[in-house]
Amino acid sequence: MPASMECPLCGGSMKRRETKNVTRVPGNPSATTRITWEWVCPDCDYFEEAEEESSR
Repeated sequence: MPASMECPLCGGSMKRRETKNVTRVPGNPSATTRITWEWVCPDCDYFEEAEEESSR
């Protein structure tokens, strides 16, 4: 997957950002962590979810 992508709104350079979401369920001693990747444009705050790689 490329390291940057062109923003469809402003034409700026978008970067990939990793987000970790931790979910705690009452009664379950271990937390569940979900990692998602997003394309984020620092110029206009546009974002979209990145497609997952099929090689994983």
